[in-house]
Amino acid sequence: MEIDFWLERWDKNEIGFHQQAVNPYLVYFYGTKGPAVEQRDRLKVFVPLCGKSKDMLWLSQSGYKVFGVECSERAVKDFFEENALNYRNAKKDEYALYQANGQTSLIEILQGDFFALQQTDLDDVTDIFDRASLVALPVELREKYANKMAELQKPGIRSLLVTLTYDQSEMNGPPFSVSEEDVNKLYSDNFTIEKLCFKDIIDDETGFKDRGLSSLVETVYKLVRK
Repeated sequence: MEIDFWLERWDKNEIGFHQQAVNPYLVYFYGTKGPAVEQRDRLKVFVPLCGKSKDMLWLSQSGYKVFGVECSERAVKDFFEENALNYRNAKKDEYALYQANGQTSLIEILQGDFFALQQTDLDDVTDIFDRASLVALPVELREKYANKMAELQKPGIRSLLVTLTYDQSEMNGPPFSVSEEDVNKLYSDNFTIEKLCFKDIIDDETGFKDRGLSSLVETVYKLVRK
C-alpha cells in the first residue's frame, strides 16, 4: 500500500475513514485530563498521516501547537478551507509547508512523504497523536512505520496511540486490526507502553457492522520514547 493508493482515495473522495467528530480520547486526555490551558502553548502535537482531521483543529483551539504530515495536497487544502482558516504555503526541502495565518496557536502541515521526515522536522514536538496512522497500514508496512517513529523521536516524547482490534477474516482493511500483541512487538524495544483503556464500540459503529464485523475493540495506549 503505497502513497498512490491514498492519493487516489483522496482524489476520488473515497474517504470513509475521515471522522467528522473530534476523537473523544483526545478530548479526554488532552482536554479534561490534560495540562492546564496556560501551559499548552509550550506543547506541540504531531499528527502523522493527518488527512484533514478535525482533531488538529480541536488541538489548536485548545491552545496547543499542531504539526501534521500528509501526502495528499487535496487533503491539506481541504483542512484549511473547510475550517475557514487563512493559510500560506511555501517550499521546505522536498515538502510543501502549509501554515495557518493569524491563529492563536500555530498549525503547520507538511505535504509529502511521511517516511522522508527527519528528526529535525520534529525538533520541538513534545507529543504525538496517532488515531489513524498505524491502523491505516497493512502488516508489511507496520514495522517500517514503527521504526521510523522511533527514529524521529527524542527521549521523553509522549504518544497517544489509538488502535482497533477485530477478526480480520470478517473484514478487509483499512482500517486494519492491530492487537495488543502487535503493539508490544512493534514498540516495546524503543518505548514504554501503558494501556490506558479499551472498549468494544461495534454497537456505535453501524458502518463496520454492515461490513460484517461482530466486534470492534478500540484501545488507547500511552507510549513514551525511551
